Amino acid sequence: MTKLIKHYQHNTGEYFPLFNFKGLRSTMSPFWGGDLKLSHHHYATEPTTALDLYHLSMSRNIIFDVDGEHYFANGQTHLQQEDKVTVEADFLSHKIIRSNDKNRIEILSYIPLSDTVELHHIIFTNTSSKTIQLKMTTAIPLYSRSADNIRDHRHVTSLLNQTEVVFSGILNQPTLSFDERGHKKNNHIYSVFAQGENLSIKGYIPIMDDFMAGGNTLFPRGLSQLSEVGCVIQGYEAIGAIQFNPIELKPNQSIDFYVSIGIHEDRDLTLQSLKHLNKDQFNHGLEEVHAFFDQYLKGLSFEIGDTKMSEALSWVVLQPMLRRYFGNSYLPHHDYGRGGKGWRDLWQDLLALIMMNDSSVTDMLYNNFFGVRIDGSNATIIGDKPGEFKADRNMITRVWSDHGAWPLLTVKMYLDETGDLDFLLRKQGYFQDQFTHYTKKTRPFDTPYVKGSTNAMYQGTILEHLLLQNLVGHHNIGAHGFVKLEDADWNDGLDMAHEKGETIAFTHMFANNLRMLADIIEELDVDQIELFKEIDELFNQHVNLSHFFDQVLSFSGQTHNYSKRYLIEHLRKLADHRIDHLTKHAFFNERFQSYFDNQGKDVDDQNSINLTGQAMALLSHTATPEQAQKVAKTTREKLFKPELGGYQLNTNYHRVLTEMGRAYGFAYGHKENGAVFSHMVMMYTYGLYQYHLVKEGREAWTTLFIRALAKESYVFAGIPEYFTDRGIGMYPFLTGSASWFLKLLRTEVFGIQMRYGKLFLEPKLTQNDFIQKKASITTYLHGSLVEITYINQDMLDVDQYRVHKITMNGKEISQGTAEIYGEIEVILK
Repeated sequence: MTKLIKHYQHNTGEYFPLFNFKGLRSTMSPFWGGDLKLSHHHYATEPTTALDLYHLSMSRNIIFDVDGEHYFANGQTHLQQEDKVTVEADFLSHKIIRSNDKNRIEILSYIPLSDTVELHHIIFTNTSSKTIQLKMTTAIPLYSRSADNIRDHRHVTSLLNQTEVVFSGILNQPTLSFDERGHKKNNHIYSVFAQGENLSIKGYIPIMDDFMAGGNTLFPRGLSQLSEVGCVIQGYEAIGAIQFNPIELKPNQSIDFYVSIGIHEDRDLTLQSLKHLNKDQFNHGLEEVHAFFDQYLKGLSFEIGDTKMSEALSWVVLQPMLRRYFGNSYLPHHDYGRGGKGWRDLWQDLLALIMMNDSSVTDMLYNNFFGVRIDGSNATIIGDKPGEFKADRNMITRVWSDHGAWPLLTVKMYLDETGDLDFLLRKQGYFQDQFTHYTKKTRPFDTPYVKGSTNAMYQGTILEHLLLQNLVGHHNIGAHGFVKLEDADWNDGLDMAHEKGETIAFTHMFANNLRMLADIIEELDVDQIELFKEIDELFNQHVNLSHFFDQVLSFSGQTHNYSKRYLIEHLRKLADHRIDHLTKHAFFNERFQSYFDNQGKDVDDQNSINLTGQAMALLSHTATPEQAQKVAKTTREKLFKPELGGYQLNTNYHRVLTEMGRAYGFAYGHKENGAVFSHMVMMYTYGLYQYHLVKEGREAWTTLFIRALAKESYVFAGIPEYFTDRGIGMYPFLTGSASWFLKLLRTEVFGIQMRYGKLFLEPKLTQNDFIQKKASITTYLHGSLVEITYINQDMLDVDQYRVHKITMNGKEISQGTAEIYGEIEVILK
């Protein structure tokens, strides 16, 4: 695949992620900023926020002393303010080339698959016309502790440091992991090593005080205060400052060396970091990384629009993997995260994993259902281990009204892709903690129900979990007959309408989910379905949820067998009743309502609109075709801003909606208050395609993607979480919108419609999607990598062609095949 090459004159705040499956995660900016960590509590370098990318006093650095003048690897000297900077990014490595008329500095960085080290190959070239005297010193501060300590006992935790000079390296192993709730012995060793084939080490500076010596990190005065191997200094901030003996460099001559920054729990493994610091091992590790990611990305690729767009989509394909291993944490904009994943993220990230034929998907799906409580609520934060759940990230228990809706969407995709309907009948336990009554009440920890082990607990089918969450969500309605907003929905910023808030948007989704559950049950090859006894009242039209919560508080574990027909009829009746209510009582001014606030008032009037209500209506297919047409027209008129990336999340309310949520305290055009929010844009676009509003849909996703590719958006690669009022991309890489973008392209644009394991090809490709009369996708179907090519010889538009002929490996096949492999060619006429 082609490298991504970008050029910089100034710092734009962009960055690039590196990681491996051993848990090491890194951020790399064009100015060598960023950080390196294993977890929230184990940072090798100082944690970096978005603003820190602009002041690099504590970043990675190397000092190049050229005839007494300093040049820095991070470019922070007065001599380098007009340097030209080029970044070459690959899957998954990062190369910085910094040049001026006197020298060129190249830094190639990656994280190997097999070790918890960040590796760098540095090349310094004398591009001047004279011979120079060069002295080089690494200058990498070793933070060596939890991110919490950046403002919590920063100095006190430095007193734990035990910094040691070893051959070619500096180690720091704090005695304790500092936490006033309970200190623990620290086993992690943080290290910097440096080595060059044609260089020898003059000495080491292991602590910051000696390095700065009355100056600072950008103007150090202690570069001559060198220590030797064997030196141990305790109780000071550490730095990996390793100085090479001076050398002479002729015009156009280069010198290179290697640097590692590592985190290990074993001294021997730490010392073995040196094995990477030579040409053969460094290049071998780099080739392994490139080979792994190139192979992974072959699992989903596109040829659509033009070559630039097709290649750029590879970075979008990578984004769900990054999100899987970074969560919502560990990148500069994601400074609120502590390493866990949110409930909603868990299910939406699985959409991409299903597409990528990830072997762990079935187990992950199954384990995730252990996060559902018996009252239909769920844990909100998921730990690193399978089946590990927490009530909330910040120990503040909340209910997001949309949480119960997302698992079904993911399970339905899994069923369609695999045909594995038996998955629904597997049994799983329920999450148990002190919270009951949709988290509104608590009970003692020592009750038998809470204390039971997984094996001792009642276990219900996956289908039962799905029915429970969606029926409770459906019946949890407010005064206007729409789902209660509770503490927020998809929009986390709607968190101030606990009492009277309602989300019309996700009322659509719950209603459609009941319809979808009825369809799924009809496909099951059973006559009776076993469910716990207390769930029975949830199939009624009018339900007292408080009574239901009381019943499951003293849960009996008794079950009842229901006929398929009973469940199907009751689910469809509930869904039809609610959809009728939505289409008749939530559609005004040519668009759907979205929310009622904490005073029970509609947030929008005839002059305002929220994208979420429109997206969920179309995505859930609850709008009538006529309503969908009107929604598309009104939404475009009020929210579409192509110069910003397309559809804004809402119109400007010109006031802080304190009866709605914190989102409306944000400046308009930022984050959840009117930004072009990629996630909702992609879901809205998906809905447009479902209603065959292809022209409007294509305009939506191409406008957003073209903005992401624009230099002025400051998006390094992929798509960001949102675009600001200036069209700047924010919160890159770790956005769930990437999964929805890929699902949109695969399912709707390329028309790969899998239905319970059978393939139907229903493309919605426009004339502009074809490259030389062809458009193709390579994707996994039934575990095999399949290339599907659409041929549009007459260049007909989407409303002019139909599928004329399908061949697989040269043999004609019909729609609905379950045997899928090799190459498929589709003739459009």
